Amino acid sequence: MHTLLVTQQTQQQVQQQQVAQQIQALLANVSTTFAQIMYTTNVATAAKHKHVNITKVTTANVQLFSNINAFTSVYANAVKRSANNIQQAHNANVTAFAVQDNYFTHTNCYSIVKHKTNNNLYLYAIFNNAKSIYFINNVQSTKQQVAQYLTASAQQQLLNTNSVVHNVTNNVLHTVQVRTIALQNIDSITACKQTLTF
Repeated sequence: MHTLLVTQQTQQQVQQQQVAQQIQALLANVSTTFAQIMYTTNVATAAKHKHVNITKVTTANVQLFSNINAFTSVYANAVKRSANNIQQAHNANVTAFAVQDNYFTHTNCYSIVKHKTNNNLYLYAIFNNAKSIYFINNVQSTKQQVAQYLTASAQQQLLNTNSVVHNVTNNVLHTVQVRTIALQNIDSITACKQTLTF
């Protein structure tokens, strides 16, 4: 059993490396680009509904980054721009906004990030907009139908339509949505007049 698990992990890492190389090649000559991504994820259910299989297929318009200067804080700059549109201009909290430490580090392709402890690779993207389709046991379902299988906090998050985020640490309101998507969950990326499918 242990050997099988190690083999699966090795295969997953090889797959992640291949996807990362393709994405890096796609973004090689750009610093920032708009892209369309589609990815599929499993939705965690409440323990009493663990037998229910829920998947989410998301199509999103995002910003991807490649050869960004290491000292450029893409996220912090985006938050400051967004916060200035919501809060008073020149708000001291906005000006002082600093990015907290994350579980990942950026690689030489800024939109490919590596988990600090397990080395898994993720696509780092700022979301402009997204829409998702949900499936319960392979049957297309609504958010409300999905919500009944989730924990109370996950229900609230799923059904929340407010796009404003309150960064408590810095006391800043903004609308920047950054996601890190496991590379093995990505179905396709369209950017730079090319489409990659996985």
